[in-house]
Amino acid sequence: MLRAGTRPDHFTLPHMLKACGELPSYRCGITFHGIICRNGFESNVFICNAVVAMYARCGSLEEASLVFEEITQKGIDDVISWNSIVAAHVKHNKPWTALNMFSKMAMIVHEKATNDRSDIISIVSILPACASLKALPQTREIHSHAIRHGTFPDAFVGNSLVDTYAKCGSMKDAVKVFNMMEFKDVVTWNAMVTGYSQRGNFEAAFEIFKNMLKENISLDVVTWTAVIAGYAQRGCSQEALNIFRQMVFSGSEPNSVTMISLLSACASLGACSQGMETHAYSLKNGLLSLDDYSGGDGEDLMVHNALIDMYSKCRIFKAARSIFDSLPRMERNVVTWTVMIGGYAQYGDSNDALMLFSEMILKPHPVAPNAFTVSCVLMACAHLSALRMGKQIHAYVVRQHRYEASTYFVANCLIDMYSKCGDVDTARHLFDSMPQRNAISWTSMMTGYGMHGRGNEALEIFEKMQKAGFVPDDISFLVVQYACSHSGMVDRGLEYFDSMSRDYGVAACAEHYACAIDLLARSGQIDKAWNIVKDMPMEPTAVVWVALLSACRVHSNVELAEYALSKLVEMNAENDGSYTLISNVYAKARRWKDVARIRNLMKNSGIKKRPGCSWVQGKKGTASFFVGDRSHSLSPQIYALLERLIDRVKSMGYVPETDFALHDVDDEEKNNLLVEHSEKLALAYGLLTTSPGTAIRITKNLRVCGDCHSAFTYISKIVDHEIIVRDPSRFHHFKNGSCSCGGYW
Repeated sequence: MLRAGTRPDHFTLPHMLKACGELPSYRCGITFHGIICRNGFESNVFICNAVVAMYARCGSLEEASLVFEEITQKGIDDVISWNSIVAAHVKHNKPWTALNMFSKMAMIVHEKATNDRSDIISIVSILPACASLKALPQTREIHSHAIRHGTFPDAFVGNSLVDTYAKCGSMKDAVKVFNMMEFKDVVTWNAMVTGYSQRGNFEAAFEIFKNMLKENISLDVVTWTAVIAGYAQRGCSQEALNIFRQMVFSGSEPNSVTMISLLSACASLGACSQGMETHAYSLKNGLLSLDDYSGGDGEDLMVHNALIDMYSKCRIFKAARSIFDSLPRMERNVVTWTVMIGGYAQYGDSNDALMLFSEMILKPHPVAPNAFTVSCVLMACAHLSALRMGKQIHAYVVRQHRYEASTYFVANCLIDMYSKCGDVDTARHLFDSMPQRNAISWTSMMTGYGMHGRGNEALEIFEKMQKAGFVPDDISFLVVQYACSHSGMVDRGLEYFDSMSRDYGVAACAEHYACAIDLLARSGQIDKAWNIVKDMPMEPTAVVWVALLSACRVHSNVELAEYALSKLVEMNAENDGSYTLISNVYAKARRWKDVARIRNLMKNSGIKKRPGCSWVQGKKGTASFFVGDRSHSLSPQIYALLERLIDRVKSMGYVPETDFALHDVDDEEKNNLLVEHSEKLALAYGLLTTSPGTAIRITKNLRVCGDCHSAFTYISKIVDHEIIVRDPSRFHHFKNGSCSCGGYW
């Protein structure tokens, strides 16, 4: 057109500016702005309004605001000018500024409206600002404004009001508007379905969905996606998958949000095959790039993040990491890092979670972790008993100031981390310094004390929790029983077990019965424990039989142990731990043929006994040891030190408990086997590499061996260290010849 010599006019230029905004192309936009000024159109309100809209769409709010100021100074502004700048502030996440602009607009330019359509656009433009702020009073004011100016019956205004009231949490107002609307389209219905779904009222959301089907409303992708998301959030993953199938059969095309909701359902269900089908569907239908990620819109990245999350929760880390690695570092956002770190921390190797977190915050292209990232990496520290790393992350949290809004979330995770890393006193200090606490805060602190055998402190927290106005639930009572069980507080534990339904109206489940059985069995009252099993109002679960089997190992009840194992076999719930327990029972009874039979049974069943592994933190990092491990460079010194220690404690009265050497060999050979246990090797390494007076922290993947427990008790008399050992069940603090467990472990 320009080459042909035709000059653009006030009809041509707005179209070109709109094209620049749609691309968006800031460079083209400023070029056309120059053409406008050069050709004398800078006082044309229609063109100037288009310039404001163009700059807003190109992400240049500052330039849009400058042009708007020029319009108002010239006095040529109209409702469209104000609508454009209000919409620009909403788009750029400045809702309060948008509301202030709307208030000025209502006072200054409402008489300049050229038609009702202008007022309708004003209302529809400002309501998203109210929704983002959850500003219910302002929404009601704008609703009143719409009624006064006669724009409320309009379907666009009605739909926006329903959506905004729902996002502000007032479904009551949303329903009122919905019922007053004479014309309802699919957008109206969708606003109701989405509103109920986002508020967690899934029954109402599904009822609206059913009514849409009855009314023959043409369902679109928003409807289907809202219902799928509702089922996924509710934990009804199978229903979400069924709705997706209905959606596809109906001919409706899913979008990226649909796939994200569906992948969330697959992740919750652990439905790997359906997750892979969803992945394939996304590739086939162009919702995901087939090649390695090469940039793209935000939705594409969200689908990648959902895939990483799904594969991680299905424990297919090779696929999850492959997708993660295919994303260029500069394209990964905090969600990308968090889902991968969280997957490792919850379902995979916690060491990988820690390494990935370190990589995340390093240059180039560091990404600031959010509260979820921090909680995931603290969980990894707790799994590994990595106290040093946990302290470093705690220091990072203190240095940053972006976690105030998530005080509960991060503080509770810190309490859990310190408790599981053996420093329950620091956990208590954090707990006491919290300005406010929620139910998880109290439960985490009680659990920490229970793990360390400090039952009195756990019960003290329980009483304080009630005084603070928190009503105990089933989890609270489970934690209290656990604390009593590991502290030998039999009568108190049974008292709470009896009172939970009588005084608090909390029904006991199988886990509570298992705790009561464990409580009695640990104290030698196996007959009473067996009576509780027989009198249970529900069928005993695997956790009940494991508790009984564990007690039989301590008190050498072979017959009952065999019965408990047979029940586990019937339920297909036996594992290497169950067979190890029965082997221990047989070994203690010196029934070596039965020990060999159990080993053959495990071999024929394909069940492999996990090797005992212990790890300990030294000055130069963490060292790991397996049974009989001689791979460490300090192995000669480790075994020499152990030999000297065992000789010294034998002279003090230590007698090796050869029952824990599950082999039919002579006592001398059993003694040699006991010396090679992984926790003893870890202790020797800790003594060699840790400064005097410093606690030695050992973590074991299996239950602490009884002989090692006895040996450590004696060794703690002759070394200048507190020895802290964590196994899957609890902590043991050895100091001055005694253990914190008091024999209840």
